[in-house]
Amino acid sequence: MAISSQKQQKQKQAEARRNDVSTAVRIRLFGTRDYEAVVAVNNAVFPDRPSTTDEWRYDDEHFDKRCVNERYVAEHAETGEILGFAGFWHVPWAFHPRKFGMEVRVRPDARRRGTGGALWHKVEESLRARAAISVKIQVWQAMPEGLTFAAAAAFREVLRAWESRLDVARFDFPTFRPSLDRARSGGMEITTLAAEREKDRDNLRRLHAMEVEIAEDVPRPPDDVHTPVPFDMWQEYVVDAPWAIPDAYFVAVVDGVYVGVSSLFRPQIGDWFNQGLTGVRREFRGRGVATALKVRTVEYGRGHDVREIRTWNEINNQRMLAINEKFGFVRQPAWITFQRDFGE
Repeated sequence: MAISSQKQQKQKQAEARRNDVSTAVRIRLFGTRDYEAVVAVNNAVFPDRPSTTDEWRYDDEHFDKRCVNERYVAEHAETGEILGFAGFWHVPWAFHPRKFGMEVRVRPDARRRGTGGALWHKVEESLRARAAISVKIQVWQAMPEGLTFAAAAAFREVLRAWESRLDVARFDFPTFRPSLDRARSGGMEITTLAAEREKDRDNLRRLHAMEVEIAEDVPRPPDDVHTPVPFDMWQEYVVDAPWAIPDAYFVAVVDGVYVGVSSLFRPQIGDWFNQGLTGVRREFRGRGVATALKVRTVEYGRGHDVREIRTWNEINNQRMLAINEKFGFVRQPAWITFQRDFGE
């Protein structure tokens, strides 16, 4: 009886807290008028990786149309000031109609007031209405509030990835240039998406097919099944997006066959490049292809006056982690993927 009474008391206290929050915070659907405020919240949460409203609009407008992509904002009930936001979506490259990804972001000066909890309560309500089986959220290890939230909301860890950063100015080119020379002397050519597109527009479909094949081996949470990204969406995000750099999408070619890729993307704000997919088709691995491609990305970065290159790798992806360590990439706090299961 005592245990049951304590449980009931905790439930009443939690409900009271939600009611208190509802008097100060109003949760509503995101609208196009909210882009500027939501991006400002996101940039306050992650000041060293700012984004722009143009990037967010482009992402939303070109998101896979078969997928849900829903967002809410938390605003002060009296002033209308945006305090945070949350969203959930289907993951296009691991699509399942009842599995979702999500995020919750609260402005640093508005935390510890129940805003994040109110947003999560709304997202959970919407997920249950869609008969969700599970939802995943990524939390940066350096943010204790996010780790506390994940634990309190009964999420469990399913994947962990290192973020690593390379100081481009300090990269030791003399050590790695022989790897590039050996690859070339062995019959491998390194070209770019821009050059291949100029030769033949159908080459875009060949590049997409290569990425789909390589992506099958990219580590993912145990219950996720790889879903090939449709060609049109791939082109919109890799070729035509405001962050795309066709001249920095490097392709390894052997006897006319595309065998590997390493790409860079430029955020609209910042003095760094983000590393896109680096991968090699299975039958061509172990020949130094990935190393040679990554040397080209660093050459490109140095030639375009960026401070660093940032990349992310699952912690058990030993082959790619070893290459990055040799290059001088410095590991940052990990990004942890947590999953909340709802059951059938």
